[in-house]
Amino acid sequence: MKGESVQIGLAGEYHVLAQLAQRGLLGSLTLSNTKGVDILLFNPHKDRLFRVEVKTTKLAPVSERLFGAERFYIWQMNEKHESCVEQKLVFCFVHLRAPGERPDFFLVPSADVAKYVRWQHQHWLDTRSKPVASTSMRKFRIEESDPRAYRENWAIFDTS
Repeated sequence: MKGESVQIGLAGEYHVLAQLAQRGLLGSLTLSNTKGVDILLFNPHKDRLFRVEVKTTKLAPVSERLFGAERFYIWQMNEKHESCVEQKLVFCFVHLRAPGERPDFFLVPSADVAKYVRWQHQHWLDTRSKPVASTSMRKFRIEESDPRAYRENWAIFDTS
């Protein structure tokens, strides 16, 4: 299982690099021991540097009782993501489809990720019928309908 998750993560990172290259952005994978960043990105048109953390899943959108009937893409996160707020840090959430199909890309500012991860964990704790111990595991969800327009938000690298 660990090997498969590494392969899924690498696939996501390479798909992101390809999209960046097509857009004239210069991306470079970091070494695996670089904390909190998978890709260093330079936008030569705007003379701006960014750090990109890539999170990848191949699971189809699902409904969760806690959040009603809406279907969500879901990525596993960690408690450390509650405080990862940097202007030049962007999370790229990748949803892999079948081999040969183009993935879905959702580009989200780190402040939005941190705020949501904090909120969702507290919401989960508050809605338990019996008190539960907190864990370090978190989730980040994006509605299938994507009302916040994160899908294909490549313009995020033109701002900040």
